[in-house]
Amino acid sequence: MGSKLQKTNAAADTAVKLLSILCPLIYFASYLTRKNYGVIMTAIIENEGMADDVAGFIETLALISYGAGQVISGILGDKFKPQNIIVCGLSTTIACNLLMPLSPNNGMREIVWFVNGFAQSMLWPPLVRIMAQTMDPKTYSRVCANVNVAGIGGTIFLYLSYPLIWQKLFGANGWRATFFSSAILCGVILVIWLLGFRSIRSDERVAFAPHKKEDGAADGKKLSVRLILGSGFVLIALGIILQGMLRDGITDWDPKMIADTFGITADKAILKAVILPVIGVVSLKLVGFINEKYVKNEVRAAGLTFVMALACLTVLFFFHDKNEYLTLALCAVSVGLMHAINFFLICIVPLRFEKYGVVSTMSGVINSLTYVGSAAALYGFGYISETTGNNWRIVIGVWAIIAALGVTVCFAAVRPWKKMQA
Repeated sequence: MGSKLQKTNAAADTAVKLLSILCPLIYFASYLTRKNYGVIMTAIIENEGMADDVAGFIETLALISYGAGQVISGILGDKFKPQNIIVCGLSTTIACNLLMPLSPNNGMREIVWFVNGFAQSMLWPPLVRIMAQTMDPKTYSRVCANVNVAGIGGTIFLYLSYPLIWQKLFGANGWRATFFSSAILCGVILVIWLLGFRSIRSDERVAFAPHKKEDGAADGKKLSVRLILGSGFVLIALGIILQGMLRDGITDWDPKMIADTFGITADKAILKAVILPVIGVVSLKLVGFINEKYVKNEVRAAGLTFVMALACLTVLFFFHDKNEYLTLALCAVSVGLMHAINFFLICIVPLRFEKYGVVSTMSGVINSLTYVGSAAALYGFGYISETTGNNWRIVIGVWAIIAALGVTVCFAAVRPWKKMQA
């Protein structure tokens, strides 16, 4: 089943141009209202007196609901209009972000953030279906990269706004202002999304009728368990889990590591950690160009990127306590490389399933795997830190082992994955 854009040759029409703006905006809103807890977690620990593992557990619960919800939302995204699922998800996450700073620290925060995780899961799979069905492969690759850049842009906004605005204005309550401001900005973007789809709803390409069973057989191919297993997808799934552990684990715990190792306050550590998402933006723009020009097998590209991450983490293991700027740089490059792997495995791999009519379902399954890794990392790295007396060298050693495993599984999957590229 080819994309509708290929059939209509409408790459430059108003609907696609507008979607190329709306889709990144949604992911900007998603990161504002999902990543805010992780970004200011160090400040919450400092101001609320929470233990590392307890603070990490709240995020872990959200990641569990987010990962499980991805599968459910992916299936729904193939059966119902994806734009409506996105509206439902954004509305719920706005409510959760308004409730989070008002919730007492007696278990209510865990519940609110768990619900927020599920609400956030209703955004990515529908976005993938919208892009896959309205854009040719080249446009899809470009817009998908921009979507991820927009998400990281939301993270950068959080890293800057908390120490430079909210902490200065509200002091110990600055973390609460972060949640409120995120909800307000998300509400503005929700209104823009509704108005944008209202202006293009007459275009038949954005009607998004449910996929029919026969759609997947349009080119004589059907998706089967045997095909998935024989394609090396299980190995790719392991690679996705591993990159999720490193991407979100390093991002969320780096400010705490910097604060512990070099004796600086939470707000300064958070401000300095803005380099992580900045490098992520550079990485995504670069990898988007490289993918379009040179990449023939996205799984091989992911394996090579894991090799570079392993090299960075090995250096970090030996020198993490020597200079805070060297430590920040090595963490930033490592996270940037994880964003590149995320692009190859989360954005490009699902596109191989578009011809079977299950692109939203598979994007949900694939993205959920990322957050299996993230959930394990957020709690696991916090637990290691807490039980070893903030011995971050041990944590970094675990990071390096994870990268080495990523190298292994990706290269093992290169040859069988060619079946899905055919």
